[in-house]
Amino acid sequence: MKTIRKIGTLLRQFTHSSPEHSLSDLARATGNSTSGTHDLVSGLVDIGMLQKIDRGRYRLGPLISSLHRVLEDNSALIRVSRPVLDALQDEYGETVHLTRHDKDRLLVLTAVEGKRNVRVTTSVLSPATALHDAPPGLLHLSTFLQHQRETYLEALPTVVRRAAREDLTRIQADGYCAGPIHHEDGVSCSAALIRNHANLPVGVISQSVPAERFDTQPRAFRNITLEAAHKISAALGRTGTVPFIRSNEH
Repeated sequence: MKTIRKIGTLLRQFTHSSPEHSLSDLARATGNSTSGTHDLVSGLVDIGMLQKIDRGRYRLGPLISSLHRVLEDNSALIRVSRPVLDALQDEYGETVHLTRHDKDRLLVLTAVEGKRNVRVTTSVLSPATALHDAPPGLLHLSTFLQHQRETYLEALPTVVRRAAREDLTRIQADGYCAGPIHHEDGVSCSAALIRNHANLPVGVISQSVPAERFDTQPRAFRNITLEAAHKISAALGRTGTVPFIRSNEH
């Protein structure tokens, strides 16, 4: 824990007005020895969080820039999605999630718990949820490049892999997926893909509901979720989209 705090203090020394520091500067700022600071800095250089620009002098590295872009993307997605998530919860009272993926796991950006007497908790989706175990994850998986998708699928048991591969073809075409969440008995999830101005997939919005409630009106949940994804995509600048809702679906 002390090491983590020292790393945080060290990184905070790099500001707009002071973008460059020597090893001795950083040692004084962290209260660490020069040799100990050298070990910290060397590790941060190895992973790209710092870069050496001259003998004994450092700046922030390329990984910081990459993480900043991810943060900006996620922040924009959360900002434009929040009114839609709140409106869904207000009107229908179900639990809503906004997700991205982190390799083979779900990344929950934000969630709003339902307000109905019988409802699903927001913890039903988490980083512990494998992509193939829930509709939002399957949607994310459907956006993988072919070789990435196959690498993921090859690690699954044969029966699971075959079923997932068949599902992904349909899911990719629909931009929608509904079904149970693995290890969550009595819960159904309705999920739709969000795209940005360049038509690239950037997230998934989903509603998690008691299965009995979902089974009485699956088409309504489909339409509601797809329409929510459409609104968020439009807010991100996607234009000329084909309407999501298919009235002839049952």
